[in-house]
Amino acid sequence: MSEDNGWPWSPRKPNWDTWKSVKQTRLWHAVALACDLDPANFQLFDKPQLARLFKEPPRQFEDLLVMAMGSIGANGILKLVSRSDEGLEESEVKLSNFATWLKSMQYQVPAQFPWQPEPITLSNMDWPWGRHETHLLRKLAGAAQRFWANYDPSDPTTAPTNQQVIDWLKRQGVAECTAEIMATTILRADDLPMGRRK
Repeated sequence: MSEDNGWPWSPRKPNWDTWKSVKQTRLWHAVALACDLDPANFQLFDKPQLARLFKEPPRQFEDLLVMAMGSIGANGILKLVSRSDEGLEESEVKLSNFATWLKSMQYQVPAQFPWQPEPITLSNMDWPWGRHETHLLRKLAGAAQRFWANYDPSDPTTAPTNQQVIDWLKRQGVAECTAEIMATTILRADDLPMGRRK
């Protein structure tokens, strides 16, 4: 086994003639392709799941996979076609969307990488306002992430109180009246009963 990269063999490059007709694939497949690696390099006994066949996965692959998983829905570009119960890395992505995400990071793809980035428009951004941003929209987004990301509609106790959100927004420099409107109407879950939480 080669001690410098942990591979027991020389890693294969993708068969681009086969891959160029594929429209969507698992996230980790897309990452391997972006690293100019055949996803079969990572599979154990031809199973489709990501299996580690080496002591140290290639750093480029590991780093890009971590970035991709952390970017799902975060920057409004990289989206899943379907989510897998086996983890984000096993979830499906559209390869043209993945190419758009790579371009947004100025990632250098292999010369034969066949998928073209999609134009970035309001329709493929997560937030309704797309790329438009203001001081208050950033505060609104921050409060949504901080207080509502883990809200479970079946368990009202997972919702923050209005006062918690108002106090946090005020500490972020939002005027009290605006903070109250954000907390009690814009951010508050639609299905949450009115009145104090017991």
